[in-house]
Amino acid sequence: MGDPVSVTARQIADHLGLTLQGPDVAVTRPYPADAAEAGAFVFVKEFQERWVEVLGAREDICLLAAPGFAGRVRGGLIESRSPRLDFARALAKFFMPREERVIAPTARIHPSANIGADVAIGDFTVIGAGVVVGEGTVIRSHVVIYPNTRIGKRCLVKSSTVIGEEGFGFEFDPAGVPIRIPHLGRVVLGDDVEIGSMNVIARGTLGDTVLSHRVKTDDHVFIAHNVFIGENSVVIAGAEVSGSVKIGRDVWIAPQATIINKVSIGDRAMVGIGAVVTRSVEAGMIVVGNPATVLKKR
Repeated sequence: MGDPVSVTARQIADHLGLTLQGPDVAVTRPYPADAAEAGAFVFVKEFQERWVEVLGAREDICLLAAPGFAGRVRGGLIESRSPRLDFARALAKFFMPREERVIAPTARIHPSANIGADVAIGDFTVIGAGVVVGEGTVIRSHVVIYPNTRIGKRCLVKSSTVIGEEGFGFEFDPAGVPIRIPHLGRVVLGDDVEIGSMNVIARGTLGDTVLSHRVKTDDHVFIAHNVFIGENSVVIAGAEVSGSVKIGRDVWIAPQATIINKVSIGDRAMVGIGAVVTRSVEAGMIVVGNPATVLKKR
């Protein structure tokens, strides 16, 4: 649960631009709501009577919660219409330990790589020729970044990921022998991108594979050559995105989804768990199943 911190309920409320009701409790750690101890910072996503029973008598905790608890709890209360989001913001500000910004002595970095300020690179990570890493980025252990990859500012690349190796592209000669198509492009990551552990992101063939600002991928994701993913989109565990797929902004790709090559996924669309997308998806639609069909508008 991390080391104790020294912060007050009022400091948390002020950071979130919200109002503290009740006592200005000294807060030391975040806790689950059903396991709160003295000094706990907890959140409740929606009002339920059972939470009044569990938390109402506690004078030594700070509760961040949806409206409905006013006058029914004795501790510090911060009401929010987006309690989970505000809880995440408070955790990031007051409770998240800052990752040490050092370059491990076992990391191998090509002399031509351009590494920005305040970058962390973990043990046994390999950074290839011509790679650019923006300031404030964290690249963890056992990562391989192939030549000419561009990584933006404040990104996170988790352990054992491979970025920028050639993808799977072949053409067959008259004898049926598969002949590799050279991949000469790059991978380009925007700012504030997060890449999960054990991801593989292939470089483009002639153009680039692009993950725009604030894209997030979960662990065990594969992204093929020439894919474009728009801002704020998320790709979740085990998903496979085939070559030349175009994904819009604010798209949700659920676990184990498969997207066939060259289709487009419109802005704000959602691809359901295990869906197999064989044709393009219009903006704002939720698709599910194999083959994926429209369930409803998001």
